[in-house]
Amino acid sequence: MKIVIAIDSFKGCASSKELSSAIKKGIIKIYEKAEIIICPIADGGEGTLEAFGFIKSARLISAKCTNPLGIKITANYLLLDNKTAVIEMASASGLDLISKENQDPFLTTSFGTGELIKDAINKGYKKFIIALGGSATNDAGIGMLLALGYKFYDALNKEVRLTKDISKIISVDSSFCLKELNECEFLLACDVNNPLTGANGASYIYALQKGAKKSDLKILDESLKHFAYVAQKNTLKKYDEIPGAGSAGGLGFAFLCFLNAKIKPGIEIILKEVDFEHKILNADVVITGEGKIDEQSCMGKVIDGIGKICKMKGLSCIAFTGNSSNSDEKVHAKGITSVFSILNEPLSLQEAMNKENTLNNIEKISEQIFRLIYELNKPTKSENK
Repeated sequence: MKIVIAIDSFKGCASSKELSSAIKKGIIKIYEKAEIIICPIADGGEGTLEAFGFIKSARLISAKCTNPLGIKITANYLLLDNKTAVIEMASASGLDLISKENQDPFLTTSFGTGELIKDAINKGYKKFIIALGGSATNDAGIGMLLALGYKFYDALNKEVRLTKDISKIISVDSSFCLKELNECEFLLACDVNNPLTGANGASYIYALQKGAKKSDLKILDESLKHFAYVAQKNTLKKYDEIPGAGSAGGLGFAFLCFLNAKIKPGIEIILKEVDFEHKILNADVVITGEGKIDEQSCMGKVIDGIGKICKMKGLSCIAFTGNSSNSDEKVHAKGITSVFSILNEPLSLQEAMNKENTLNNIEKISEQIFRLIYELNKPTKSENK
């Protein structure tokens, strides 16, 4: 039996690799000789580097940069043989890098992400895949642009460098930018469809989880609207309403408007880069999953991407989750054969999110599912005659 495991991380709980290993343990208790291929997967958010890290040519690079609050840290990115650098913005500018009490979208910056890009450019790399999920920022990408040499000025011709002063920006100067930027190609791996501003924009949808108060949302949104106006005036490009422009606190907008980036669902990019369709050739079962499966899972997430391919190839696909809402019908329509919650008893949220509990539960349910598959495929007495 050939089984391909391509499961997303359970955010804040367990990585794709950890979950895959636990699932494999459960399966081999029943199918000792099964061919099991582990293919860590992500949708452009947390776990993207891990997914790309399974490409044979991937080389992990460590670089000095600043975290969202300007503190010096070391972050990782990947270099691939095809002269592509893979950067997960969360590794330099992610929410997990700062404590909850220090989260403040008026202060946090994407500067560190720009520093990682600059480091890769200095190594001769000009093609980039940028994963946009998990940001701590709401700075419309000005931090990243500052790191690459852009300068922003207010009405008094003073340079603006702080996120809280975005609304003061009236002009943009690109004359100090890295000259190599003109030769660079940026592909954005995005897991959301939000525009830059408005009710569904970066501020109103995501800023609360980045430390904003409800009373801050209008101020943050107006700042981004102002910057979009200035950017359009300086570049003659209007990208604020493009789906994904509001990703990573508006970082998507900065890439689109100033760096001529292209944007795609992260799952599509990753499935192509890891050669997923080749990995599932002659597979009997594909296993996938996300920490929470709901209607959003059917909109450019891992479940959506894996399900579509399995449906096209006529493959059975099992999905594991820690939390499944009433969206099974839509998930099945995407190509997922069956959805299983890994929780087998009432647990508090803290207990359910415990890594040890999660890995034990997913191992147990994997064993039980494949025990059933084994029994259903066992030759009957009449077939043995």
